[in-house]
Amino acid sequence: MATQTYATHRHNPRMTGIGFMFVLIAIVAFAVRGYGIGGHVSMGIGLFGVVGAEMVLLAISREYTTKLQDRVIKLEMKLRAAAVLTPAQQATFARLDKRQVIALRFAPDDELPALVEQAGRDNLSADQIKRAIKNWLPDLDRT
Repeated sequence: MATQTYATHRHNPRMTGIGFMFVLIAIVAFAVRGYGIGGHVSMGIGLFGVVGAEMVLLAISREYTTKLQDRVIKLEMKLRAAAVLTPAQQATFARLDKRQVIALRFAPDDELPALVEQAGRDNLSADQIKRAIKNWLPDLDRT
């Protein structure tokens, strides 16, 4: 991810723009159909716009839900790390990327320190971290 500054901090989601484009297509097509122009073709284009907007809405909803849940998991893991890890291990934990931290949530507290050290030392992927867990701690609250 690019470095964020004041000039680049604004969030401009592309999917929202695409969704508005589909809505605009639907409105124009239904308005044209309302004036009796285009017949079945304008109705089909309008329905295409509605379906496209709905698909974009579903995609945005899923993406935002997952990103929010990832943020909550990162916060939860920071709290667990503060309680379980030594200061040196916490420094290693702070250098891990988001996917590694999220994968560590399945590790019980007694396995977490060793996994943090191994993930930091060997730059383990999220999948490798999950495979290294011996006593899986389920995450039953994930959406």
